Amino acid sequence: MMTRQTPEWFTLTEEAAPQITERIAAAMAAIHMVPQVKSAPMLAHWFILDTLLLANQANRDGMHANALALTRQCIEAISIIELGLCGHPDAEAILLRWDADELTAGKLRAWLQANVWPSYGSGLWSEPWYTFMREFAGAVQPYAHYGRGLAQWQLRLHRFYGANTPDAASHAIIEMRPRAYDAQKATRITLFHALLSYVLGRIWLAANPTDAGLAALITQLGAALGKSRYLDGHQTDWGQQFWAMVWERSGETILE
Repeated sequence: MMTRQTPEWFTLTEEAAPQITERIAAAMAAIHMVPQVKSAPMLAHWFILDTLLLANQANRDGMHANALALTRQCIEAISIIELGLCGHPDAEAILLRWDADELTAGKLRAWLQANVWPSYGSGLWSEPWYTFMREFAGAVQPYAHYGRGLAQWQLRLHRFYGANTPDAASHAIIEMRPRAYDAQKATRITLFHALLSYVLGRIWLAANPTDAGLAALITQLGAALGKSRYLDGHQTDWGQQFWAMVWERSGETILE
């Protein structure tokens, strides 16, 4: 019987996430902005922590669609945290516009792309940071609403049988029941949570480049994530990586 090895990215995330959380929490509590928006980045940080707590529990219990829908809600919150950390002279004004509902999430990311992200360097591989963030956000955008794609995360795929000849039909063995735990789906959602930690770590380091200890750990984490079989290089369509059903050519589901 084969024993599954714990992915390196998982081990590194377990080490990095508490350090990132501690640093960002302290920074959020010490923000010097007008009272109207002073607490916004701190609330966004709390929102992410609570959302991931709920998503992790749902994921362990086999409620993968619910976990993914919850995880999707973290994307916009990251931008608010970033405004609290980045140190840009206009960050407070942008937060005020966001607070007044004058900026959509997309326009806020566009502002970050134009004014903050150019100093970040490359993303997970060699692509510009804005490309990485666009793909990262777009990968789970379809799961903002309940539709066919999200519903497929409620199913457990046991095996896929491809067509052997042009005239033959493909078929799959799928389990359909409440909380149908799928180890592959659980791993892939956990990978997305690791990507969230990586992004927050990179945002922190962009504002605190002298934090050498964390920088080394985040570099290791990024390298490990980049080697994942679910994220096989910057030329991959990220949307496909977060399709509900993924399998090997042999028909077996992929497990890391």
